[in-house]
Amino acid sequence: MLKVVAILSALAAATAGAALAAGPTLSVAASTSQYSVAGATIIRFEDTGTDPTASVDLFAPAGYGANLDQPLGATIGILDAHVATASVADLRVAGSIKNADPATVVAAAAACTPDRTVHDAAWTVNLNAGGTTVGRLVLFVDRAAGAQTVDYSARIRSCFDDPATAGYRLLRATLTLNGLFANPAAAGEYRWTTILRTLSQLPTAPVQSQTIVSLPPKLTLARKLIRPHGRHGRTFIRLSGAVTAGGRGVSGVRVQVLGGPRAASLTRLTYATSFGGGKYEVVAPLKGNKVFRSTISAPLRDGPLARCDSFKFQPDAICSSLTLAPFTAQSPAVRVG
Repeated sequence: MLKVVAILSALAAATAGAALAAGPTLSVAASTSQYSVAGATIIRFEDTGTDPTASVDLFAPAGYGANLDQPLGATIGILDAHVATASVADLRVAGSIKNADPATVVAAAAACTPDRTVHDAAWTVNLNAGGTTVGRLVLFVDRAAGAQTVDYSARIRSCFDDPATAGYRLLRATLTLNGLFANPAAAGEYRWTTILRTLSQLPTAPVQSQTIVSLPPKLTLARKLIRPHGRHGRTFIRLSGAVTAGGRGVSGVRVQVLGGPRAASLTRLTYATSFGGGKYEVVAPLKGNKVFRSTISAPLRDGPLARCDSFKFQPDAICSSLTLAPFTAQSPAVRVG
């Protein structure tokens, strides 16, 4: 009997986890891992649940720079998305993200952010499909002020109309924002936190997504010659190192190992996958190679929900998604002879 109860409990937990995973989620990635650099910020939203999303609040971590002083009317990014309409279950839409005059969207702000109708910035994007505008999104953006700067640097908020009245539902979206958010200038672990509310959740507890950015990413490389048959036999080289991000070892990511006669003419020798503590190791024939280097381009990865942190401004939010931000790094070159 106890065994049956345990099985049922496990199934219930798995079902609850699946229900959370099926709701709205959001992740954030940057095109660069360098300190203080403002590259592209890529925001990915997905809503696969049965309950449509009502609002999204994305908080950029404290330490990030937010450049909101863009010319009015300027194109600051692009959106590629999929919506569901009454006649099409999955319709691809796209549009340019424009920096609008906040004074022109006061009515929309009053409905979405009744506590503040004029914002530091307002971004708009039309959802276009085959020359037809299916809908329009407005994103309200504000810098953190006063004591808020300890917890975040900027907030992006958007509200979605009920699909029954809007005529469409946003299913998936990728927003690429160019040069607006600059990486922090110091090492550390930074969390992009998103609070997502669905229509039936209002006014109950929302769900939460977090993306952890760990700076700086580092890749080390060391070499050791191996002569299993003595000085006159074939020579091999053992190349080993570690992948870390923010001082924490990163396992399960693919490292590219390069080699060549000169630093300017390196080609790929092989790949290695990092294991415990972020360590990796390969053995390859030395041949004519004299210079070696490793590189990595780690993708966005799912992380354990146990690493979610409670968010000060929404402590009751249920964490349903945690991702680890992508990063790039390369090792210093090592030489033989």
